[in-house]
Amino acid sequence: MKHFIALLILGSILVSCNNQNTLEKIGDNNLAAQVEYGDKMVNKVVFDSHYKMIVFALKKGQDLQPHSAPMDAPLIMLEGSAKVTIGDKETVVVKGDIITLPKDIDHGVYPVTDCKFLLVK
Repeated sequence: MKHFIALLILGSILVSCNNQNTLEKIGDNNLAAQVEYGDKMVNKVVFDSHYKMIVFALKKGQDLQPHSAPMDAPLIMLEGSAKVTIGDKETVVVKGDIITLPKDIDHGVYPVTDCKFLLVK
């Protein structure tokens, strides 16, 4: 019986270690993991075809000043939170939220915390 219990514990440990390796590999496809925070805003194009997917990393205080774009662009918050301005309207966006930045209207991003987001345009 002692041997059976020892084998059961050893098997559990091996399975647990194997699961940790699987979890570590998930990061390779994680969008937030594609960029690291830096001394200034960081962005990386993660897909480029007939549209682009760009991941941004902004620390609190690294504001993306108001500007406009010629197309609508969905913004998906991956990590942290930010105040997003569209024209004169302000919205706080948190992890998991999506907001559309309408074409030809000034919009800006002001991190409330360090944040990462995906922009599709």
